[in-house]
Formats: sequence, C-alpha cells, structure tokens
Amino acid sequence: MTAPENNNQPKKCEKRKKSSVKHTRSIQHDRSQRATGAPIEAAISDRLAEIVHPATLAQIGLYQALGLRARSLTLPVIVALVLSLIWRQMGSVCELARVVNREAVLWAPRLKITPQAINTRLRVIPAQLFWNVLQEIIPVLRARWESRQRPLSEAMAWARAHYRQVLIGDGSTLDALMRKVGLRKELERHPLAGRISALLDGLSRLPVWIGYTEDAEAHDQRFWDDLLGRVSAGTLLIFDLGYTNFERFAQ
Repeated sequence: MTAPENNNQPKKCEKRKKSSVKHTRSIQHDRSQRATGAPIEAAISDRLAEIVHPATLAQIGLYQALGLRARSLTLPVIVALVLSLIWRQMGSVCELARVVNREAVLWAPRLKITPQAINTRLRVIPAQLFWNVLQEIIPVLRARWESRQRPLSEAMAWARAHYRQVLIGDGSTLDALMRKVGLRKELERHPLAGRISALLDGLSRLPVWIGYTEDAEAHDQRFWDDLLGRVSAGTLLIFDLGYTNFERFAQ
C-alpha cells in the first residue's frame, strides 16, 4: 500500500509583483475620502477669470472648426470645471458634478449636468485646446511677474546676478488611467498616462518648455536633446540625478 498523501503541507506563497503604479490608488482613495474643498476665494476666482477666461474664448474659433457642438459644456465651461476640480482637490468627477449642480464655479454658471456628461465631453475634447489655452496664459503671467517688485530669495538673487538665465529641468510619470472605457477595457491593469518633462524659469517658476511621451517608462535622459536646444551660453541649469549624463555635460 502506498502512503496517503499529506494535504496539510503549507503551500508556497507566490511573491506578488511590485506595482509600477506607486501610490496612485492610495492617492485616489485618499481624495475620495476627503471632504470637498471650500469654494475658491473671491479674489482668487476673479484673478483666474481675468487671466484664464479670455484665453478660453480665444479658442472658440478652433473649437467650432473641429466640429465640436456648442452645448452647455463648451470649452470655457470645461476649463472652469477642470480648474475647480484641481484647485479644490475634488476626489472624482461625480463630486465635481454634485458641486456644479449646486453652485457656480469660477465663470461657469450653475448647471444641471451628470457625471457621465462631463466624462463624455472630457474624452472627446482635443488636448490641443487645453494646450493652446496654456500658451495664451504663459505670456500674461510672465508680464505680471516682471511688473512685480517682490524680492527674490538669497540664492536666486545670487544666481540672477551671475547668470543670464536660471532654468530648472524635471520630469514625472503621470498617474494611472482608468480602464472603464474604450480600448483600455481589454487591458489587464491600469496603464500609466505617460511621462512628462519640463523646463522652468527658476526665477518666475513659469514653464519655458513642456515635453510629453506616451511611454510611461521613458527615462529623463530621453529629453536631453529638447533641453539642450533651449539652453544658451551663460545659463545655469538645475536638475536632479535622473538627468546625470557626462557626455551631455561636455556639449
């Protein structure tokens, strides 16, 4: 007779693969549990309306040329909703819809709108329109910064006195995308939204250049050609270790 098999032996636990989405779900959960931020203060709301709203109106011609229908969620309204979503740190589009149904946000009036309507509009509206709005705003912000008399920090004051320009380079992997709609439904896990790299003016802290790639695993080194194309002699370039490349330094 053969000895009976021992089924009580402990099973080996398989090690779980490390997630490539660091803290994304934790951040999303935290935001969903947090109470909605208070309405934007009147002074800040007025300033945002003064700077951003005209930039959205300047894109109406392109908006119509792209064949987008002018319903209640027009480009100016969508930009107001997105700004409010970010500024007030709302946890979801559902929360945004609840707020908009209850009160006006920035220059957008109170609307009877569903989360599905907001999601649908955000999926079809071209990112180029948001990019154009940003490009309209940056010169306005730069002109306002140059007209200020606010003192610089000691380090930046020294850098300004010794260099023609102070630039800061940095990159970041964007948060994961949801798999609820479109081709992403068939994916096994939430894909990352890509990687962004930017070059900022160290004094005004305004963007000089912004780069993007859909490859979420792209290294900062990939953006060196773009950075060097915008750096001239006499510039102080500040960056983290991700950009360390001695061959590039020699250029």
